[in-house]
Amino acid sequence: MNHLENTTPKRNRWYWYLLVFGLSFIIANIIGSIPLMAIMFAKTMQSGDPNIAVAISKGDIAAAGVDSNLYLASMMFVFVIFLFSMILLVRKIQGRTWPQVVNGTSRVRWRHALAGFAVWGGLNVLLLAASLLICPEDYEFRFDASQFVWLVIISVVMIPLQTTCEEYGFRGYLAQGIGAWTRNRWVVLVITSVAFGLMHSANPEVEEYGYGIMMAQYITMGVILGLVTLLDDGIEIAMGIHAANNIFASVFLTFKGSVLPTAALFMAKDTDPVTDFISVVVLGAVAIVIFARIYRWRFGVMNERIVLRNYGSPQAE
Repeated sequence: MNHLENTTPKRNRWYWYLLVFGLSFIIANIIGSIPLMAIMFAKTMQSGDPNIAVAISKGDIAAAGVDSNLYLASMMFVFVIFLFSMILLVRKIQGRTWPQVVNGTSRVRWRHALAGFAVWGGLNVLLLAASLLICPEDYEFRFDASQFVWLVIISVVMIPLQTTCEEYGFRGYLAQGIGAWTRNRWVVLVITSVAFGLMHSANPEVEEYGYGIMMAQYITMGVILGLVTLLDDGIEIAMGIHAANNIFASVFLTFKGSVLPTAALFMAKDTDPVTDFISVVVLGAVAIVIFARIYRWRFGVMNERIVLRNYGSPQAE
């Protein structure tokens, strides 16, 4: 195993992680939010209504008259800046390269990322196809060629960077820190999954469908992504799964209250969060079984203590 075992000892106390996350957050919200701030300013000046900016900040772009593709691109840009800020700061402050955070080695396994994308994307497409055959009345088909082409381009280019930002931060960087402090993979899984869920507390779905059920869904997704990371010894499959999940939600199927209010091909007329939660659990279980067969995972590794290889000398602060 390499991912958690090869964490570099340089500046590995908890406050260095807080510093990296804090600085990255500040940089992302100063530089990354420029496009969104420009949209808010332009729409406010155009309408003369200061409440327009508030509506845009809450994702109510229809009321504000903001193009959904433009809004999506501006939202994703924040995560792009966040990702590259983290990569740079982790390298400068803790001496850890991008591949070292991804899997503890010097090379990223892009085929694993593609496998994660293909399996999760395929399962979601099959589930949608089955739902359309069984209950076609539950979905509204809507296709605007000019909107859809730009939606696909923006989604394919920018959403993988957004999801990689979250995977790098939680199941890559933070997981290495927690692993170094606790030496326990189960603790790594629980803390990163709960933190991942809590990060989504401000999503509009939470207000629309309820905190409890949405937290259960987000944390379960975090557990799925965390398990494949720990079993595969790196975040590449999780990167692929997360990208496929969000691209699917952006391009193929959206719903009322979605954090991604796009011009997707289908709009779910009625959303049951409990059914969605069950779907996530089932898809996650099927995906893990598929990956376990492909990569011959050892589930027993979850009970093995993390033995750090780069801690032969006193920790540098």
